[in-house]
Amino acid sequence: MRRRGPAVTVRRRGPGLVGTMARTAVVAGTATATVGATKAVMSGGSQKAAQQQAAAQQQADLAAQQAYEAGQQDALAQQAAEPAAEAAGTSLDEQLVQIQKLSVMKDQGLITEEEFAAKKAQILGI
Repeated sequence: MRRRGPAVTVRRRGPGLVGTMARTAVVAGTATATVGATKAVMSGGSQKAAQQQAAAQQQADLAAQQAYEAGQQDALAQQAAEPAAEAAGTSLDEQLVQIQKLSVMKDQGLITEEEFAAKKAQILGI
């Protein structure tokens, strides 16, 4: 007979892996853009090249920020799903897999944003 240990809920704190990666990307990208712009100006390059590099860095920063926010939203959804998962008898891992599948379907254009939100709420029991 299999013995089960006590149900222990462990809550993760902090930004998580995605948030940390996004923050690191922003810092590294900003440093790279600053060095590149400084080199361009010091070597007699045009300010236009420095401005283009700064614009590219802003886009990279925006993408990293969006990844960070997506990670935060996933973490919040996971925290909200824990009580619903326990009440519904569905494990959190199963719910996460179902939501990830829905996300892939949404990204592929197979379901709309509204359908995704409705099905996600249904899975989470919200």
